[in-house]
Amino acid sequence: MKITSVLMLSQTFHPVIGGAEKQALEISKALVKRGVKVTALTRLRPGLPSEETVDGVFIKRLACPGSGSFNSAVFMLKSFFWLLANKEAYDAVHVHLASSPAVAAVLAGRLTGRRVVVKLGGGKGVDEISLSEKTFAGRLKLAFFKLAAPELLVMNAEVYSWLRETPRYAGLKLRQFRNGVDTGRYTPPLYHEKIAAKAAVGLENLTTFLFVGRLSPEKRVKEFVEAWAEIFAEERERPHIRLVIVGGGPEEAALRKAVADLDLAGTVRLTGPEDDLLPWYRAADVFILPSISEGLSNSMLEAMACGVAIMASRVGGAREAITPGVSGCLFDPLNRVELKACVRGFIGDRTLPLKLGEQARKTVVEKYSMARVADELLAMYGEG
Repeated sequence: MKITSVLMLSQTFHPVIGGAEKQALEISKALVKRGVKVTALTRLRPGLPSEETVDGVFIKRLACPGSGSFNSAVFMLKSFFWLLANKEAYDAVHVHLASSPAVAAVLAGRLTGRRVVVKLGGGKGVDEISLSEKTFAGRLKLAFFKLAAPELLVMNAEVYSWLRETPRYAGLKLRQFRNGVDTGRYTPPLYHEKIAAKAAVGLENLTTFLFVGRLSPEKRVKEFVEAWAEIFAEERERPHIRLVIVGGGPEEAALRKAVADLDLAGTVRLTGPEDDLLPWYRAADVFILPSISEGLSNSMLEAMACGVAIMASRVGGAREAITPGVSGCLFDPLNRVELKACVRGFIGDRTLPLKLGEQARKTVVEKYSMARVADELLAMYGEG
């Protein structure tokens, strides 16, 4: 079946920016470039119009009163009836995250005959299937998914294998997929451009380690900062390295306190949230992702596309995307010796980030480019 129109369904969408929201927008833009009409259905948030078009994507925002569970329930019901009333406006539905709107989309799909795919979020243990089991409503949702059999897109092999091999998840229709990145926008700078990029964000020409993401406990950024302090205490000569942490979240205050308490103000910089991440990727030499659990990080893929070497915990999508010694360094997130060995590898050879970064870029172009991902999604939408 040739797909000419797609409905993106998400509780939050542009300009709200998170991993799922960013990926939903980038997929939508890539589909528009292929001549597909894309509509994004989401909740109306204060200060935003009920309808607008962004980069060719028509965004329809539904007003939903209340907050919390009540607000979510209203959006689920409104989404269901909107999908029924506007079935001629789309050939397929792509739901971003398996929250309550996914139930509305799957049920509407059964009534309208439209194909529905649902993207799952989160790494092993904090994935949406595991979290759903903890509540009665979540368990009902899983039972419904087993009965209705929508295609559930799993973003990394670790979660996919675990779900496939766990008997209680038998009956779920799973497909391993991946996130994509715009390799035309995210590109590696030349050497002189890298130096200029560092200067533009106030950095010296030192090996720069970068974290981009939400500052929450599972990201283990505070533990990374503690290991960073140990390295500075253990090295005979002061390392010529800097750590930049971009993002906000519940751990931000604790991180700022740790940096002050460990006397790291000269080597660690917290910028807070940033709207435009490209300048930071272009200034970085090594991207860090020390999470205890992870799906497939958009930020990691964007850094790779910019030719940045990767230093990541050996979990989730990083295990598939990174080849140790070729495009980056992997470590056990609970093993500080391994973590510090990775950092020291970059300290000992200033050319290493460039070598690994070149291969990281190659990996992204070959496997994770948004162009390739969009083409595969179009084929998937048109299946049976």
